[in-house]
Amino acid sequence: MRPAWPPPSRRERGGRGNPGRGGHILAQQGNRTLTSFNVSQTTASSSSGTSGGVDINHPMYKEFMDFMKSKKETSSSTTYSSVLIDDENIEVFDMNSKKEVILLLEESDLRWRNEPWQIMTRYLDTVAYTATAYKYRMHYEIILSSTGCEFQHFYPANTKKVYNFSKLVVKRIISPEEWGMSTLKELDYIHTEQKVPIKYNYWDYIDGFNRVLLYENANRKHSWFIKLCANIFDRNIPNWFCKRWTLYGTTIKILPESYKKLYLEWIDISPKLTRLQEDNIFFEGISVMYFFIEFSIPWIMRWSIEVNTTSEGFPCLQRVFYTKFWSKLLQKNPEGKLHGQEILDLINVTISRYYDTNTTESQVKDNNTDPFKKIARQLQMKKGIISRSEAIALYMEEVKRDLMKNLDFDIKDDTSMASASHTDDTCLAGEGQDIDDEEEDLETILKRYQHQMEESSTSATDKGKNKI
Repeated sequence: MRPAWPPPSRRERGGRGNPGRGGHILAQQGNRTLTSFNVSQTTASSSSGTSGGVDINHPMYKEFMDFMKSKKETSSSTTYSSVLIDDENIEVFDMNSKKEVILLLEESDLRWRNEPWQIMTRYLDTVAYTATAYKYRMHYEIILSSTGCEFQHFYPANTKKVYNFSKLVVKRIISPEEWGMSTLKELDYIHTEQKVPIKYNYWDYIDGFNRVLLYENANRKHSWFIKLCANIFDRNIPNWFCKRWTLYGTTIKILPESYKKLYLEWIDISPKLTRLQEDNIFFEGISVMYFFIEFSIPWIMRWSIEVNTTSEGFPCLQRVFYTKFWSKLLQKNPEGKLHGQEILDLINVTISRYYDTNTTESQVKDNNTDPFKKIARQLQMKKGIISRSEAIALYMEEVKRDLMKNLDFDIKDDTSMASASHTDDTCLAGEGQDIDDEEEDLETILKRYQHQMEESSTSATDKGKNKI
């Protein structure tokens, strides 16, 4: 007599060794087989105590399900996808203060103020940005794939139609000079479906770094894994890319403490940042961008939209960007080693090398640098990490060093000068200043102290001349 489980007709239909209907054998005991098809029917017939012919109370069934549960709980897999699934909550992301205007709105649109996605659908259908007719998002992805970027897209388990999350690795940034005689010079690629050449120029390439990241799925939960490789430094980084960074890049706020401490060491001795200061090239966030590039530190980016107003007061639809640190780097592998240990080791080795190669020549250049500009830049680089009182103390230390180097007189009250770097209420010129006023901008403080330093320097020089 044939056993009742599985039914003979199903086994005959699927062929020998194949339980049929796409099922796979999960466990077997004698003539009894537990298949993936049986298990998939558990919910449908759990009320009757059976699951598609499977007795869910059978010891083998329970043993297998317990095994699968424990396997899932103890899995050490820390793939990009598993990390993202754990971190879907937008609250774990840091919001970029800069926002991108997608389109201007009319007063009639404001009835949907609290439903920005409905407004976006009304104007742009399923597109995430205003675009030239044929320049869809994939157009830009193909351009970037042809010019030094790698893409990888991940799909939900039940469909291949939408992206769940994506990965972008940038290995090269092309400057206008590298493009050719003219930025209007056209290259082409072959359309994957129509098999016709599609032309593009340098301006399409620039737009690619904006448009390509503007994908969103129906669940509004798509995110990007982004990494800028260190060999980007093999060429000059164009200013337009730096401008893009202010929107799509990240900030120092997302770094864990272990990385922040190394960043604070690195910015003081990085030769790349030193050269930027010498060339008077600086923008807010450039030190963070260089740090992430030099050590190829990845991060996660996602975006959303909101109804807001422009600086002129026009109602508009804006894009808001969120970033976070890739948490896998803080997790340990089965051997107990951090996944991000190689990056931490690289940063430490690089910092040590920079200290060792900090030659006398570079120190001379540093001595000739305007101390006020230098310290202002350093404070800007550390913005968001050190407190206001620490910033002032750092500035006062630099002021003291500059006085000792350049003024032709002895600073007799060295103790009082040193104490100025550790208190928030001591003024260089001896005048009472309320620097604890939280309303006063740090830049204003720096300018005021610079003015006092110039007066002190002039006074000290005059005294020296009188002695002669």
